[in-house]
Amino acid sequence: MHEDFLHFVWRFRRFSLDNLQTTTGEPVEVLSPGIWNDRHSGPDFSGARIKIGGILWAGQVEIHVLSSDW
Repeated sequence: MHEDFLHFVWRFRRFSLDNLQTTTGEPVEVLSPGIWNDRHSGPDFSGARIKIGGILWAGQVEIHVLSSDW
């Protein structure tokens, strides 16, 4: 799987938004995927808004295929 594909999926929300949840079962709601950074420097998306378990999180989203890329 390529990171560019995951960027596309996240940017255009090409996944089911129904019944999203964390691995511990908390509900997840993607309110805004953020603004895509096409400059390749800095976070992949800025200004994202995600609600997890009733708490609103806002900020940057970084997407990687491998955890070793962190």
